[in-house]
Amino acid sequence: MRILKYSLLIVMLGLSVEAFPQHQDTVKIIRRSSGLYLSYNSSLIYPGVRAGLELPVETIRFDKLKASGEKKYFVRDRYITINMGWYHHPEFHDNLYLTGGWTMRRTNDKGFFTEFSPEAGFSRTFLGGTTYVVDNNGNVSIRKLAGYFYGLVSVGGGLGYNLEKVKKIPLSVFSKLNLLLMFPYNSTIYLRPALEIGVIYRPVNFLKMRVKSKNRMR
Repeated sequence: MRILKYSLLIVMLGLSVEAFPQHQDTVKIIRRSSGLYLSYNSSLIYPGVRAGLELPVETIRFDKLKASGEKKYFVRDRYITINMGWYHHPEFHDNLYLTGGWTMRRTNDKGFFTEFSPEAGFSRTFLGGTTYVVDNNGNVSIRKLAGYFYGLVSVGGGLGYNLEKVKKIPLSVFSKLNLLLMFPYNSTIYLRPALEIGVIYRPVNFLKMRVKSKNRMR
């Protein structure tokens, strides 16, 4: 009897799996070009520039069939980024910073996208004006390129439009707001918002990476 019960249980589980099929991702490995970006990087009202490289890691396409029968989709991409930024704050300092980050981007079937990107790295400031140093003997000298090193964490979010989706041009335009946290800054944390407006250029066959590509139904 016990064997019969177990057999019936296995049959019922099998029928339930057939009745409610499990959807699995279609996974494959593709090769995608990396992207270069350049942006105007304004810290409040102070001008600057930012440039970087984004290396594709993963792409997932989500397909959805609406009740009307219309098909919609969006793509979720993941990138590793390497970034160099600079801004000029008159009479205070110039700030040069290098970060590595992780960009999460969501693009709809029209080409519009949103993204979020945490980053971490370090910063080197260069003090504005002339910096004088007085030694123990009272001698005064000028210190060239005076400034400080800081640890730096950045979080940012933005939106943009990918022309490649519709226009078949390997170019995207975007706007993004970042919050920079520099530490230790006089034993505290220094906060600085920065606004980016720029372009991402993805040349054909440029630094191609092996990327995990998935298709998923929603």
